Amino acid sequence: MKLVTLTILAVINSFAWHSSEAQTNAGGAKTYRLYHGITAYIDNPQGKDFDLTLDLRDINLVANGPREVLFKVYDPEGMPVVREIIQDDGIVSRSYMPRIGGWDHELDYYALCYSRGTLPMLRWSAPSDPKRLAAIERRIFKRSIKSGKKGAYRVVLVGERDHYVTLRIEPKLNYGICGHHTWLHGYGEMWRKSFIYVPRGTVGLHLAFAEPDVPRSRRFTLTGPDGRNFFDGAATGSFIDSQVKFDKPGQYDDQLLTLQVSDGPGDYLLHITLQRVDGDYVGMGTEAVLAPDEATARALRGGAIYEDDKVFWHPFQVRLHRWLKINKLGDATLDADIRKLANLMITHIGPSDGRGAKSWTNWGYAFGYYGCRIWRPGWLLMKRAGVPHEIKDLIRECFLVGGDRLSFAIGIERVNGNAFAQIPVALWYCQQATGDALQKQRFETFFERWRTEGWGEGSGISKSGDSQEHFAHDNHYGSYILSNWLGGTWVKHGILSDTDDPRFETVIERIRDLYTYLYCDQAAANPWSSRTSNRSHQGKTNWLFGGRKWKGEPGSDFTVSVNGGDEWFAARRKTYYVLTFHGRLPPQWLCNTFHGQIGFGGGILCQLTVPGKGTVLASTLNGDYGKGMHLSNWRNFRIHSIVGQMWNGEPLVTGVSEHHDAGLEGNMVSSSGEVRGRPIRSARKYTFEDESIVCEVKLGPTSYKKILTMWSGVRPLSHVKEAYEMIPFLKAKVALVSPDGILPGDLTTTPTEGSSVIIDRGGYGIRIEFDKPRNVLRGANNTVLIQLADKKTPAGAISLNYRLVPFVGKAE
Repeated sequence: MKLVTLTILAVINSFAWHSSEAQTNAGGAKTYRLYHGITAYIDNPQGKDFDLTLDLRDINLVANGPREVLFKVYDPEGMPVVREIIQDDGIVSRSYMPRIGGWDHELDYYALCYSRGTLPMLRWSAPSDPKRLAAIERRIFKRSIKSGKKGAYRVVLVGERDHYVTLRIEPKLNYGICGHHTWLHGYGEMWRKSFIYVPRGTVGLHLAFAEPDVPRSRRFTLTGPDGRNFFDGAATGSFIDSQVKFDKPGQYDDQLLTLQVSDGPGDYLLHITLQRVDGDYVGMGTEAVLAPDEATARALRGGAIYEDDKVFWHPFQVRLHRWLKINKLGDATLDADIRKLANLMITHIGPSDGRGAKSWTNWGYAFGYYGCRIWRPGWLLMKRAGVPHEIKDLIRECFLVGGDRLSFAIGIERVNGNAFAQIPVALWYCQQATGDALQKQRFETFFERWRTEGWGEGSGISKSGDSQEHFAHDNHYGSYILSNWLGGTWVKHGILSDTDDPRFETVIERIRDLYTYLYCDQAAANPWSSRTSNRSHQGKTNWLFGGRKWKGEPGSDFTVSVNGGDEWFAARRKTYYVLTFHGRLPPQWLCNTFHGQIGFGGGILCQLTVPGKGTVLASTLNGDYGKGMHLSNWRNFRIHSIVGQMWNGEPLVTGVSEHHDAGLEGNMVSSSGEVRGRPIRSARKYTFEDESIVCEVKLGPTSYKKILTMWSGVRPLSHVKEAYEMIPFLKAKVALVSPDGILPGDLTTTPTEGSSVIIDRGGYGIRIEFDKPRNVLRGANNTVLIQLADKKTPAGAISLNYRLVPFVGKAE
């Protein structure tokens, strides 16, 4: 349909949504922030024609890159009378800096700032101010809906948190609103009093409320028709949630719950899920529809459709149920396959055009390839002989409903790289099954952005080739792609068994190549990992496929930036294989919400392996999610880093730094970067020689020293009172060579001067040769600690040069 440009309406109409009358949602103009989607159920009992107008504003704050809006209108029979993609407004440059994967981590950021006595960079409620929105250009889209059909029309709008949509229906018709699988946004007097119809089969509730800004003044109350108080309180600490189980089945069937939200200046979020009896993956639930009055709530029935004592959410599901009731195929296997898929098509798509769950749900898991088993089976049935055309028509209708919505699953889905990778697979099957041009375009767009970080920094495939999570690299997320795309862990048949599309194979090949460098046969040498420390990556079957060999095995010499990403650098010679990491780490606000630091870099030496023999040096984490890795626990770390204490006793770990200038020149890698939370800059350099590796490290004051002293005149104190170069090793005999070269005494926990250290694993090992005699001791967790400072010392005076010399046989 052509887009229609309208004359700008009067300001009083444009912003009537802030008046008490507009907040009743009983018609007129109302504005909603998409978080990331809403469904409006319009009660049209007379079957009147009506005009539907959208005023779309994009604040261009959170999203980085183009973000479209899905605009669909279904008639009471489930037929789309409007189905289109509203293109981005063209403003795609990056603005919002903190990396956020979805609703939860955005709230984490605000909660963390307030809990640490500081303020976020932006007041969360600010964009909803009517004067701010008035200054933003709006685009107007008007559609005339020719009705003649009595019942509920559904309007599905999906976009980004940046999108504010003013919905206008003329003549006025009452409607209810449901959010999608995460949040429903509120502000002003919106949702002051709403009514929720309880469809049959509801067994409980999952409730969540959030008010990110302080001071918090909202009170949320949800009551039953019998006076039962399901929730009555504030979003203490920014966010609160609750599980409610009804006393007995059917207790509140076809009755109304009442939601009340007290007045307050700040925006807020609601999440109300109606839980249903279902033991399927993630459990089943549907989003609550909030109606402005009891009559509208009862007329809409929460979006439910009843037939034969069963509950449906879409007319195609009813038609499918009717067909199955009166038809049975002579081919028992085919009949069973159709009925199995039909059950999933009926239960797995709810009011949001997607997968409901009993509580929170990440659609990468719940509605993607392996969490929602409709995409491949439906595609297969569309190609299969003997499948009635009525069934194929219903599969196509189902895929048009679910696939359109899935192509906009870019919120919390981005957090988990393993799950996010399942969405483009599901979309491939979907567009292949439907043959629909719009779905093909959405697949192409989704895949390309997923492949190039177009859904946001850290989303999808990284520049180094791994399937990262939104915050940084996780050590084994790409293994899910390898096993699932090829067939294995979660699914029997992978996407590569169904298509020769070279783009899928290219992704697989880059992950395989990367993992041949990152794998370590004898240790979980993945200190960069953003969450997990030592899980399934330890088995070769989860990491290496396609006849490739781990680079730690004997082979020809090389020195490379791994996959050209300038994050990992690797070198192999006859006597050693070494891997270092200089790339990005999880944002510090995220680390502060876990047990401790999750992931280390700064030019860290991840592993040093003697090919054909075994690993000698390996940086490993103490546990998942930062467990055991709080910086104050640095003495018990097992990583390669300068560690110690600042002049004031604060822990110093230079591995908490990102070296964005990392580069390879010939056989030398160099990099530098700021140490997080400390007025210090660190620099590392590795020179990969034929039989040894020259390692250099140097500290200095922060490069921001001048501007940091401008206001107060106080120089940032970059002095260190205790510092060591920590070198982690696997189980071995460790000996200290004295300055005069006398061999050897066991390395002890007492600082002792020496010229080198020998790490002997029985037939192979490493000799660490210092630039000059230095004090050295054995750390608490299989580490060598080379002393760099034992009294207050300027950071610029701390440097170290040493050589790693691998050996095979007896140590010299």
